Amino acid sequence: MDAHKIMIVDDDPHICEIVEVYCEKEGFTTAYSHQGAEAIQLLKSFEPDLIVLDVLLANENGIDWCKQARQFTDAPIVFLSSQDEDEIKISALTYGGDDYVTKPFSPGVLMAKIKAHLRRVSSGRKEQLLELPGLTLDYYTQSVNMGDTSVFLSKKEFSLLSYMAQNVNRVIGVDTLFQIIWGMESLEDTRTVAVHISNLRKKIEVDPAHPELIVTVRGSGYMLVIENQSS
Repeated sequence: MDAHKIMIVDDDPHICEIVEVYCEKEGFTTAYSHQGAEAIQLLKSFEPDLIVLDVLLANENGIDWCKQARQFTDAPIVFLSSQDEDEIKISALTYGGDDYVTKPFSPGVLMAKIKAHLRRVSSGRKEQLLELPGLTLDYYTQSVNMGDTSVFLSKKEFSLLSYMAQNVNRVIGVDTLFQIIWGMESLEDTRTVAVHISNLRKKIEVDPAHPELIVTVRGSGYMLVIENQSS
């Protein structure tokens, strides 16, 4: 089994080194970054199994970084912070965090939390794939694989594509998509479906202006078109 990959995002090099040393003692592979923009690029290339994230980065809020990172990964995020206020903890956990550890911290406790989250993820990580010709949906990483390319989607984008993939080559009405993905109690309206379809096309279509995968059936809705390549 490949070693778990731990990504550390903290503007304090000393903290990064401490966490790195303890992670490597556990056999984990590590990578770290001190800046938000750089860390997003590292996130995409490193594809960590878990992220240790400081609440206060240099010139950036770690919680804002977490919200951005959630567009690309579902890996558990463990916050580190010298701030102990309840409202900050609540905000961190509300906007994508899975745990919160206060500085100064015990490396042993942090490692125990990391391993607990990795066990939880691994226990539910049986291959969850929906495979179609030229298109594979990965329910664990919330991504779509097209050939050798993996594209991360937002939760709503993935839900839309997933539902259409389960009803491939069938027209699905806008109202149906809205009710299933957003729910009857949503404060949005059905126009938001078109916005998310447009964003989805930008990510998976060769030419979003002339879509071939997600086509509009005027007056009816949308259809995911997949040709049977076995014939």
